[in-house]
Amino acid sequence: MTREATARFLADPRSAGHARRFAAAALDGWDLAVLRESVVLLVSELVSNAVLHADTPVAVRLVESGPRLRVEVSDGSPASPRMRHFSLDSATGRGLQLVDSLASDWGVEPRDEGKRVWFEVTAGENADPAPSSDMFDVESVEAL
Repeated sequence: MTREATARFLADPRSAGHARRFAAAALDGWDLAVLRESVVLLVSELVSNAVLHADTPVAVRLVESGPRLRVEVSDGSPASPRMRHFSLDSATGRGLQLVDSLASDWGVEPRDEGKRVWFEVTAGENADPAPSSDMFDVESVEAL
C-alpha cells in the first residue's frame, strides 16, 4: 500500500515551520513516528534552502511505501543545490550535509520548471540516527 501527502508553501521564511508541521502530521497519521525527528529536520532544511535560494513557492510531497519514505521538495529554480564547507561560526550551509548524513539516499532531479530535491529514509533502518559527531563542534553547540 502506498500513501501520499502533498502541500504547497509560499516563498516565505515561515514556510519551513509550516512544512515541519505538515510532515509531522503525515508521519503521525501513518504511524511512522519513528522517522519523525529526522524527516522533520530534513524537510525544514530543504524548505528553508528553497525559500532562501530559489525564492519561489515550494511543494513538499511525502510518499510512504512499506517501510520506505520518500520526501520531495520542489521549487521553481533550476539551480542545483551543492554541498558546502562551512566555518564553525557560520549560521548556514549545513542542510545538505544533514541530508547526506541522515537519509539513506538523496538526489536532485531537474524539472521543466525548477528542480526537485528528494531524500529517502527507511523505518527500522537507522531510524532517527544521531548526526555524526564530526559534523558539529560539540563545544560550540553547547555554548549556544
